[in-house]
Amino acid sequence: MASSKPLHHPLFSSAKSHRRKLPIRCFCLLIAAMSSILILLISLFLFASPSSSAAQIRLACKATRYPDQCLTSLSEPGRVPPDPSPSQIIHSAISASSQTLSTAQSKVKSIVDSSAGNLDRTNAANTCLQLLSYSEQRTRSTDQALTRGEIKNARAWLSAALVYQYDTWSALKYVNDTKQVGETMSFLDGLIHVTSNALSMMVSFDNFGDNVASWTPPRTERDGFWEKTGPGLGSEPNLGFPSGLKEDVTVCKTGKCGYKTVQEAVNAAPEDNGAVKFVIKISEGVYEETVRVPFEKRNVVFIGDGMGKTVITGSLNAGMRGITTYNTATVGE
Repeated sequence: MASSKPLHHPLFSSAKSHRRKLPIRCFCLLIAAMSSILILLISLFLFASPSSSAAQIRLACKATRYPDQCLTSLSEPGRVPPDPSPSQIIHSAISASSQTLSTAQSKVKSIVDSSAGNLDRTNAANTCLQLLSYSEQRTRSTDQALTRGEIKNARAWLSAALVYQYDTWSALKYVNDTKQVGETMSFLDGLIHVTSNALSMMVSFDNFGDNVASWTPPRTERDGFWEKTGPGLGSEPNLGFPSGLKEDVTVCKTGKCGYKTVQEAVNAAPEDNGAVKFVIKISEGVYEETVRVPFEKRNVVFIGDGMGKTVITGSLNAGMRGITTYNTATVGE
């Protein structure tokens, strides 16, 4: 009797199995191809981008006074983003200056801590801490101005920061009687170079634009170089004493007005007053005091009763024990 069960030929089973495996193999090949492409893209990012960054950094550093130190500071891992724009390179240079400045402050603080009993060195180091704090604030203003696209302001702020750093080095020069002071001066010299490099880049960026290849080392009028001038480029500053100022407080010797000393009136001025002027009217008289206007009190204006009538006179001089020329200003920070 013939069986009613269907026949299962080996050839038929093999064909069905092959049809099931074919889509799986295609899927695996697709995954492998996508993985290869991904690996290729990652490789291009890892190897091509650093090369591009290094080339841009080299070009930018050629526009500085200290190109070798520039390359060293900007080649630190993570310092400059991949394929950086000119402004990003400058921001990175400012960041390098800021971090080096922070280390300099720590080194000067160590001099203060180790100078008990040495009045001259203590005073010099404390002056240096004050100067470096000013430099820190000017460096911060530089970065903010550059972010806003205010390149002229950024240059002015960083120029001020650089002067404060040099003054710090100069102040220590007169008390360089220990290894610690000498090493700190050497470090400050490096800081000055790093800041100078950032400033040089900004000058080239201001004069030659985004084309880093056209940037050149800094030049001055001695080299026959004159910067562009014209409307909006700072050639027509609005100089002169503003008119119509109304006093906010008054100082008089009799004490029958708001304040008896100029310093008391300064202390009453608000901090971070923006562009608003705080006007102090100083009545006729001789004020025997040394006035200090803190860095944070901006736009403080003194108005007197005229030359020879309103006189502020301090009596400090560099011949006094513990007094430096920096501290002798009758009115200062």
